[in-house]
Amino acid sequence: MTVNLEARGLSKSFVLHAQGGIRLPVLCDFGLTVAAGECVALRGPSGAGKSTVLRLLYGNYRADSGTLRVAHGDGMVDLATAPPRLILAVRRQSIGHVSQFLRAVPRVPAEEVVAEPVRRCGVPTAEALDRARRLMARLNLPERLWRLAPATFSGGEQQRVNLARGLVAGHRTLLLDEPTAALDATNRAVVVDLIREVRAAGTAVVGIFHDQSVRHAVADRVVALAPFAETQGSAGSAPALG
Repeated sequence: MTVNLEARGLSKSFVLHAQGGIRLPVLCDFGLTVAAGECVALRGPSGAGKSTVLRLLYGNYRADSGTLRVAHGDGMVDLATAPPRLILAVRRQSIGHVSQFLRAVPRVPAEEVVAEPVRRCGVPTAEALDRARRLMARLNLPERLWRLAPATFSGGEQQRVNLARGLVAGHRTLLLDEPTAALDATNRAVVVDLIREVRAAGTAVVGIFHDQSVRHAVADRVVALAPFAETQGSAGSAPALG
């Protein structure tokens, strides 16, 4: 089994400086292993730490403790201790991320927003744009929108641009935060097919899927998280796996 992602003993808390320096623990002793071609869904109520886990896995947050090893190049990199420059290289080459909301530079056309992750990997502009356009077409984004800035798009159209941007580079690990939340049934089905295809190609996927039908369609297994206070009554205070 080829492991693309392995987290051990991850803990994370936030310090509320505007409220007297109160420390708010969110995650304690979290562990997760994801193999190439496997999709793991994170499940739990609001506040359980699902999005925090994804941000830790992407290197947006630094863990207070633990290790977080991801496949990169010919080996594994521990994002919990890696310097910022290496984290940026891992994001560029090895980890794709689809957040809940599209964040793009204003006035940049959608096709360039989608193509950018491929261009950063050294792919020529024409080839990167071709890959971006084919993926946008697959996601039913009308061609008339490709050269427009996505800030003017509907929520569902922006989400499809966001998905195309996250998928276009073919990263070895893919993180998805509610990727179908703003989509209709037709486009949800397209996204399900795309997730299945990247899994078949060997991508490790970790996602939050509030749509139960989507979760059942793409996930091999589910990791259940509980709000931090609820984990303190059990030994080790680690989230349950299921």
